[in-house]
Amino acid sequence: MSKNPLGMKRFGPVTLNVQNAQGEAERLSKLLGMDIAYIPEGNDQIFGLEAEDVLFILDGSPAAEALAKEYGNHVTELGIRVDSAQAALDAAKKKTSEPMRLCEKTGVAYLKAPHDGELYFRFIEDGQHPYLGMVRNPNLKPSGNYAFNRIDHIVTNTQKILPVIQFMQDVFGMQKVNEFTVRVEADDFMASLYSEVMGIYGSEEAILFPVNEPLAGDDVSQIPAQLREMKRSHAQHIALATDDIVHGIQSLRSRGMAFLEFRNEAHAKCYYEDVPNRLGNITVQEALTTLRELGILVDKCGEGYLLQLFSTRMFPDKSVPFVEIIQRASDVIGCFGDGNFAALAESLEYSMRHGGTSQP
Repeated sequence: MSKNPLGMKRFGPVTLNVQNAQGEAERLSKLLGMDIAYIPEGNDQIFGLEAEDVLFILDGSPAAEALAKEYGNHVTELGIRVDSAQAALDAAKKKTSEPMRLCEKTGVAYLKAPHDGELYFRFIEDGQHPYLGMVRNPNLKPSGNYAFNRIDHIVTNTQKILPVIQFMQDVFGMQKVNEFTVRVEADDFMASLYSEVMGIYGSEEAILFPVNEPLAGDDVSQIPAQLREMKRSHAQHIALATDDIVHGIQSLRSRGMAFLEFRNEAHAKCYYEDVPNRLGNITVQEALTTLRELGILVDKCGEGYLLQLFSTRMFPDKSVPFVEIIQRASDVIGCFGDGNFAALAESLEYSMRHGGTSQP
Protein backbone atom coordinates (compact mmCIF):
# COMPACT_ATOMS: atom_id res chain seq x y z
CA MET A 1 0.00 0.00 0.00
CA SER A 2 1.01 3.60 -0.58
CA LYS A 3 2.08 6.30 1.84
CA ASN A 4 -0.40 8.29 3.89
CA PRO A 5 0.12 11.94 2.87
CA LEU A 6 -2.83 13.35 4.86
CA GLY A 7 -2.01 11.54 8.10
CA MET A 8 -5.23 9.53 8.13
CA LYS A 9 -5.89 7.29 11.12
CA ARG A 10 -9.36 5.73 10.77
CA PHE A 11 -12.95 6.65 9.91
CA GLY A 12 -14.56 9.47 11.91
CA PRO A 13 -18.12 10.80 12.35
CA VAL A 14 -20.61 10.53 9.49
CA THR A 15 -22.96 13.51 9.11
CA LEU A 16 -26.48 13.23 7.68
CA ASN A 17 -28.85 16.03 6.71
CA VAL A 18 -32.27 15.08 8.05
CA GLN A 19 -35.77 16.33 8.59
CA ASN A 20 -37.25 15.95 12.09
CA ALA A 21 -33.85 15.36 13.67
CA GLN A 22 -35.19 14.59 17.13
CA GLY A 23 -37.66 12.05 15.81
CA GLU A 24 -35.00 10.41 13.64
CA ALA A 25 -32.52 10.36 16.53
CA GLU A 26 -35.03 8.55 18.72
CA ARG A 27 -36.05 6.13 15.95
CA LEU A 28 -32.53 5.26 14.79
CA SER A 29 -31.26 4.99 18.37
CA LYS A 30 -33.83 2.26 19.00
CA LEU A 31 -33.41 0.61 15.60
CA LEU A 32 -29.59 0.50 15.61
CA GLY A 33 -29.06 0.19 19.34
CA MET A 34 -27.00 3.40 19.46
CA ASP A 35 -26.85 5.91 22.32
CA ILE A 36 -28.04 9.49 21.90
CA ALA A 37 -24.64 10.76 23.04
CA TYR A 38 -25.02 14.37 21.87
CA ILE A 39 -28.01 16.67 22.15
CA PRO A 40 -28.72 20.15 20.72
CA GLU A 41 -26.96 23.22 22.04
CA GLY A 42 -29.22 26.17 21.32
CA ASN A 43 -32.09 26.16 18.87
CA ASP A 44 -30.71 23.96 16.07
CA GLN A 45 -31.87 20.35 16.12
CA ILE A 46 -28.56 18.45 15.95
CA PHE A 47 -28.03 15.05 17.58
CA GLY A 48 -25.18 12.53 17.76
CA LEU A 49 -25.76 8.76 17.89
CA GLU A 50 -22.84 6.72 19.21
CA ALA A 51 -21.85 3.07 19.45
CA GLU A 52 -18.22 2.69 20.53
CA ASP A 53 -16.19 4.30 17.68
CA VAL A 54 -19.21 4.90 15.40
CA LEU A 55 -20.76 8.38 15.52
CA PHE A 56 -23.67 9.45 13.31
CA ILE A 57 -24.41 13.19 13.42
CA LEU A 58 -28.01 14.01 12.51
CA ASP A 59 -28.10 17.64 11.39
CA GLY A 60 -31.58 19.14 11.43
CA SER A 61 -30.51 22.78 11.38
CA PRO A 62 -32.50 24.99 8.97
CA ALA A 63 -29.95 24.75 6.13
CA ALA A 64 -29.52 20.99 6.54
CA GLU A 65 -33.26 20.40 6.82
CA ALA A 66 -33.86 22.38 3.62
CA LEU A 67 -31.45 20.08 1.76
CA ALA A 68 -33.12 17.04 3.30
CA LYS A 69 -36.50 18.29 2.06
CA GLU A 70 -35.10 18.66 -1.46
CA TYR A 71 -33.11 15.41 -1.68
CA GLY A 72 -34.44 13.32 1.18
CA ASN A 73 -32.43 12.45 4.29
CA HIS A 74 -28.88 11.79 3.13
CA VAL A 75 -25.21 11.55 4.06
CA THR A 76 -23.42 14.87 3.56
CA GLU A 77 -20.03 14.46 5.29
CA LEU A 78 -17.65 11.49 5.47
CA GLY A 79 -15.47 11.84 8.55
CA ILE A 80 -11.84 10.74 8.68
CA ARG A 81 -9.73 10.88 11.84
CA VAL A 82 -6.34 12.47 11.16
CA ASP A 83 -3.19 13.39 13.07
CA SER A 84 -3.70 17.08 12.25
CA ALA A 85 -6.65 18.65 10.46
CA GLN A 86 -4.58 21.67 9.43
CA ALA A 87 -1.77 19.49 8.08
CA ALA A 88 -4.27 17.35 6.17
CA LEU A 89 -5.76 20.47 4.59
CA ASP A 90 -2.31 21.85 3.72
CA ALA A 91 -1.38 18.56 2.03
CA ALA A 92 -4.68 18.47 0.12
CA LYS A 93 -4.14 22.01 -1.19
CA LYS A 94 -1.04 20.81 -3.04
CA LYS A 95 -3.05 18.21 -4.94
CA THR A 96 -6.53 19.59 -5.64
CA SER A 97 -8.43 22.80 -6.28
CA GLU A 98 -11.67 21.42 -4.80
CA PRO A 99 -13.22 23.82 -2.22
CA MET A 100 -11.89 23.39 1.32
CA ARG A 101 -11.93 25.23 4.62
CA LEU A 102 -10.91 25.04 8.28
CA CYS A 103 -13.54 25.71 10.96
CA GLU A 104 -12.03 28.32 13.29
CA LYS A 105 -14.20 27.29 16.25
CA THR A 106 -13.52 23.55 16.18
CA GLY A 107 -10.36 23.20 14.08
CA VAL A 108 -12.08 20.61 11.91
CA ALA A 109 -11.24 20.72 8.18
CA TYR A 110 -13.61 20.24 5.23
CA LEU A 111 -12.75 19.17 1.68
CA LYS A 112 -15.37 18.88 -1.05
CA ALA A 113 -15.50 15.49 -2.70
CA PRO A 114 -15.22 15.37 -6.52
CA HIS A 115 -18.66 13.76 -6.80
CA ASP A 116 -21.42 15.93 -8.22
CA GLY A 117 -23.56 17.22 -5.37
CA GLU A 118 -22.66 18.43 -1.87
CA LEU A 119 -20.60 15.59 -0.43
CA TYR A 120 -17.64 16.51 1.78
CA PHE A 121 -14.73 14.78 3.47
CA ARG A 122 -14.31 15.98 7.04
CA PHE A 123 -10.90 15.75 8.73
CA ILE A 124 -11.12 15.65 12.51
CA GLU A 125 -8.57 15.02 15.24
CA ASP A 126 -9.20 12.87 18.29
CA GLY A 127 -10.32 15.18 21.08
CA GLN A 128 -11.81 17.85 18.82
CA HIS A 129 -15.48 18.69 19.36
CA PRO A 130 -17.32 16.62 16.74
CA TYR A 131 -19.85 19.21 15.57
CA LEU A 132 -21.05 22.74 16.30
CA GLY A 133 -24.57 23.02 17.69
CA MET A 134 -24.53 19.95 19.91
CA VAL A 135 -23.12 19.04 23.32
CA ARG A 136 -22.40 15.82 25.15
CA ASN A 137 -25.58 14.41 26.68
CA PRO A 138 -25.22 14.97 30.45
CA ASN A 139 -27.64 12.11 31.13
CA LEU A 140 -25.83 9.63 28.90
CA LYS A 141 -25.62 6.10 30.25
CA PRO A 142 -23.86 4.01 27.57
CA SER A 143 -25.93 0.94 26.86
CA GLY A 144 -23.01 -1.24 25.75
CA ASN A 145 -23.44 -4.61 24.03
CA TYR A 146 -23.64 -2.83 20.66
CA ALA A 147 -24.34 -4.63 17.39
CA PHE A 148 -21.23 -3.00 15.83
CA ASN A 149 -18.24 -0.98 16.99
CA ARG A 150 -16.51 0.79 14.07
CA ILE A 151 -16.87 1.77 10.42
CA ASP A 152 -15.33 -0.67 7.93
CA HIS A 153 -16.03 1.17 4.66
CA ILE A 154 -18.35 3.70 3.01
CA VAL A 155 -19.71 3.14 -0.50
CA THR A 156 -20.63 5.94 -2.91
CA ASN A 157 -22.57 5.90 -6.19
CA THR A 158 -21.59 8.20 -9.04
CA GLN A 159 -22.26 8.56 -12.75
CA LYS A 160 -18.56 8.87 -13.59
CA ILE A 161 -16.15 6.88 -11.50
CA LEU A 162 -12.85 8.06 -13.00
CA PRO A 163 -12.68 11.58 -11.44
CA VAL A 164 -13.44 10.14 -8.00
CA ILE A 165 -10.82 7.40 -8.30
CA GLN A 166 -8.23 9.86 -9.60
CA PHE A 167 -8.95 12.24 -6.72
CA MET A 168 -8.51 9.51 -4.12
CA GLN A 169 -5.23 8.47 -5.70
CA ASP A 170 -3.80 11.98 -6.06
CA VAL A 171 -5.06 13.59 -2.84
CA PHE A 172 -5.43 10.73 -0.36
CA GLY A 173 -2.63 8.54 -1.68
CA MET A 174 -5.06 5.64 -1.99
CA GLN A 175 -4.66 2.69 -4.31
CA LYS A 176 -7.18 0.47 -6.04
CA VAL A 177 -7.31 -2.65 -3.91
CA ASN A 178 -10.18 -4.41 -5.67
CA GLU A 179 -12.68 -4.07 -8.50
CA PHE A 180 -15.90 -5.80 -9.49
CA THR A 181 -18.03 -6.01 -12.58
CA VAL A 182 -21.45 -7.52 -11.93
CA ARG A 183 -23.99 -8.30 -14.64
CA VAL A 184 -26.73 -10.78 -13.83
CA GLU A 185 -29.69 -11.14 -16.17
CA ALA A 186 -32.87 -13.05 -15.39
CA ASP A 187 -36.34 -13.18 -16.93
CA ASP A 188 -37.71 -10.39 -14.74
CA PHE A 189 -34.68 -8.22 -13.90
CA MET A 190 -31.07 -7.30 -14.60
CA ALA A 191 -28.51 -6.51 -11.87
CA SER A 192 -25.35 -4.72 -12.96
CA LEU A 193 -22.68 -2.33 -11.75
CA TYR A 194 -18.99 -1.60 -11.91
CA SER A 195 -17.14 -0.90 -8.67
CA GLU A 196 -13.59 0.01 -7.69
CA VAL A 197 -12.44 -0.19 -4.09
CA MET A 198 -9.99 2.53 -3.07
CA GLY A 199 -8.04 2.02 0.14
CA ILE A 200 -5.17 3.03 2.35
CA TYR A 201 -3.73 1.79 5.62
CA GLY A 202 -4.47 4.50 8.16
CA SER A 203 -2.15 4.62 11.16
CA GLU A 204 -4.81 2.75 13.17
CA GLU A 205 -7.15 1.02 10.69
CA ALA A 206 -7.65 0.53 6.97
CA ILE A 207 -9.82 3.18 5.29
CA LEU A 208 -11.85 1.89 2.34
CA PHE A 209 -14.05 3.70 -0.16
CA PRO A 210 -15.74 1.47 -2.78
CA VAL A 211 -17.12 3.59 -5.62
CA ASN A 212 -19.94 2.34 -7.89
CA GLU A 213 -21.01 3.47 -11.34
CA PRO A 214 -23.61 2.06 -13.75
CA LEU A 215 -22.42 -0.24 -16.48
CA ALA A 216 -22.58 1.24 -19.97
CA GLY A 217 -26.04 0.87 -21.46
CA ASP A 218 -27.71 0.12 -18.12
CA ASP A 219 -30.39 2.62 -17.18
CA VAL A 220 -32.73 0.33 -15.25
CA SER A 221 -30.92 -1.48 -12.41
CA GLN A 222 -30.23 -0.29 -8.87
CA ILE A 223 -27.27 2.10 -9.37
CA PRO A 224 -28.88 4.31 -12.07
CA ALA A 225 -32.19 4.05 -10.18
CA GLN A 226 -30.56 5.29 -6.96
CA LEU A 227 -28.77 8.08 -8.83
CA ARG A 228 -32.07 9.24 -10.29
CA GLU A 229 -33.79 8.99 -6.93
CA MET A 230 -31.15 11.08 -5.12
CA LYS A 231 -30.70 13.40 -8.16
CA ARG A 232 -26.89 13.29 -7.81
CA SER A 233 -23.95 11.26 -6.54
CA HIS A 234 -24.34 10.07 -2.96
CA ALA A 235 -23.22 7.74 -0.20
CA GLN A 236 -25.05 4.48 -0.84
CA HIS A 237 -24.28 2.64 2.36
CA ILE A 238 -22.15 2.59 5.49
CA ALA A 239 -20.51 -0.70 6.47
CA LEU A 240 -20.40 -1.21 10.25
CA ALA A 241 -17.89 -3.72 11.58
CA THR A 242 -18.45 -6.19 14.40
CA ASP A 243 -16.49 -9.01 15.99
CA ASP A 244 -19.66 -11.10 16.43
CA ILE A 245 -22.02 -10.76 13.48
CA VAL A 246 -24.41 -13.45 14.72
CA HIS A 247 -25.06 -11.46 17.90
CA GLY A 248 -25.17 -8.23 15.90
CA ILE A 249 -27.79 -9.42 13.41
CA GLN A 250 -29.89 -11.11 16.08
CA SER A 251 -29.83 -7.88 18.12
CA LEU A 252 -30.75 -5.68 15.16
CA ARG A 253 -33.53 -8.00 13.97
CA SER A 254 -35.02 -7.97 17.49
CA ARG A 255 -35.09 -4.17 17.27
CA GLY A 256 -37.01 -4.26 13.99
CA MET A 257 -34.18 -3.78 11.50
CA ALA A 258 -35.02 -5.37 8.14
CA PHE A 259 -32.35 -6.91 5.92
CA LEU A 260 -32.09 -7.77 2.26
CA GLU A 261 -33.24 -11.25 1.33
CA PHE A 262 -32.45 -13.66 -1.46
CA ARG A 263 -34.88 -13.31 -4.34
CA ASN A 264 -36.29 -16.80 -3.66
CA GLU A 265 -35.55 -20.00 -1.74
CA ALA A 266 -33.86 -21.57 -4.76
CA HIS A 267 -31.42 -18.66 -4.93
CA ALA A 268 -30.64 -19.02 -1.21
CA LYS A 269 -30.24 -22.79 -1.46
CA CYS A 270 -27.83 -22.46 -4.38
CA TYR A 271 -25.82 -19.75 -2.60
CA TYR A 272 -25.30 -21.69 0.66
CA GLU A 273 -24.71 -25.03 -1.05
CA ASP A 274 -21.85 -23.39 -2.93
CA VAL A 275 -20.20 -21.99 0.21
CA PRO A 276 -17.87 -25.01 0.73
CA ASN A 277 -16.68 -24.69 -2.86
CA ARG A 278 -15.93 -20.99 -2.41
CA LEU A 279 -14.15 -21.49 0.92
CA GLY A 280 -12.06 -24.51 -0.03
CA ASN A 281 -10.09 -25.65 3.04
CA ILE A 282 -10.96 -22.57 5.10
CA THR A 283 -12.94 -23.31 8.27
CA VAL A 284 -15.71 -20.94 9.32
CA GLN A 285 -16.09 -20.75 13.11
CA GLU A 286 -19.77 -19.81 12.93
CA ALA A 287 -22.27 -22.61 12.19
CA LEU A 288 -23.37 -22.49 8.56
CA THR A 289 -26.93 -23.38 9.59
CA THR A 290 -27.02 -20.30 11.84
CA LEU A 291 -25.64 -18.09 9.09
CA ARG A 292 -28.29 -19.36 6.68
CA GLU A 293 -31.10 -18.88 9.22
CA LEU A 294 -30.03 -15.25 9.65
CA GLY A 295 -29.35 -14.73 5.93
CA ILE A 296 -25.70 -13.82 6.56
CA LEU A 297 -23.47 -13.97 3.48
CA VAL A 298 -20.18 -15.84 3.74
CA ASP A 299 -17.29 -15.86 1.29
CA LYS A 300 -13.56 -16.46 1.04
CA CYS A 301 -11.23 -13.56 1.77
CA GLY A 302 -7.57 -14.35 1.19
CA GLU A 303 -6.72 -17.16 3.60
CA GLY A 304 -9.67 -16.21 5.78
CA TYR A 305 -13.32 -15.40 5.29
CA LEU A 306 -15.85 -12.60 5.33
CA LEU A 307 -19.37 -12.43 6.80
CA GLN A 308 -21.80 -9.65 5.89
CA LEU A 309 -25.45 -8.69 5.61
CA PHE A 310 -27.12 -5.58 4.20
CA SER A 311 -30.08 -3.74 5.65
CA THR A 312 -33.00 -2.27 3.79
CA ARG A 313 -33.42 1.50 3.83
CA MET A 314 -32.50 3.62 6.87
CA PHE A 315 -35.22 6.17 6.11
CA PRO A 316 -38.75 5.21 5.00
CA ASP A 317 -38.93 7.49 1.95
CA LYS A 318 -35.53 6.82 0.33
CA SER A 319 -33.70 3.67 -0.75
CA VAL A 320 -30.32 5.05 0.32
CA PRO A 321 -28.45 5.21 2.57
CA PHE A 322 -28.62 1.78 4.13
CA VAL A 323 -26.18 -0.03 6.39
CA GLU A 324 -24.12 -3.17 6.12
CA ILE A 325 -23.00 -5.30 9.06
CA ILE A 326 -19.64 -6.94 8.39
CA GLN A 327 -17.25 -9.26 10.20
CA ARG A 328 -13.80 -9.93 8.79
CA ALA A 329 -11.86 -13.05 9.67
CA SER A 330 -9.03 -12.02 7.35
CA ASP A 331 -6.34 -9.36 7.20
CA VAL A 332 -6.67 -8.80 3.44
CA ILE A 333 -7.53 -5.15 2.80
CA GLY A 334 -10.30 -4.48 0.30
CA CYS A 335 -11.60 -8.03 0.21
CA PHE A 336 -15.35 -8.31 -0.28
CA GLY A 337 -15.83 -11.73 -1.83
CA ASP A 338 -16.92 -12.09 -5.43
CA GLY A 339 -19.84 -14.33 -4.50
CA ASN A 340 -21.11 -11.88 -1.89
CA PHE A 341 -20.84 -8.94 -4.24
CA ALA A 342 -22.94 -10.67 -6.89
CA ALA A 343 -25.45 -11.81 -4.25
CA LEU A 344 -25.78 -8.23 -2.99
CA ALA A 345 -26.43 -6.90 -6.49
CA GLU A 346 -29.11 -9.52 -7.10
CA SER A 347 -30.77 -8.95 -3.71
CA LEU A 348 -30.79 -5.18 -4.20
CA GLU A 349 -32.30 -5.60 -7.63
CA TYR A 350 -34.95 -8.02 -6.43
CA SER A 351 -35.84 -5.71 -3.54
CA MET A 352 -36.08 -2.73 -5.89
CA ARG A 353 -38.45 -4.60 -8.19
CA HIS A 354 -40.63 -5.64 -5.27
CA GLY A 355 -40.91 -2.36 -3.38
CA GLY A 356 -37.95 -2.76 -1.03
CA THR A 357 -34.79 -0.68 -0.85
CA SER A 358 -34.92 1.14 -4.13
CA GLN A 359 -37.44 2.68 -6.44
CA PRO A 360 -36.56 3.61 -10.04
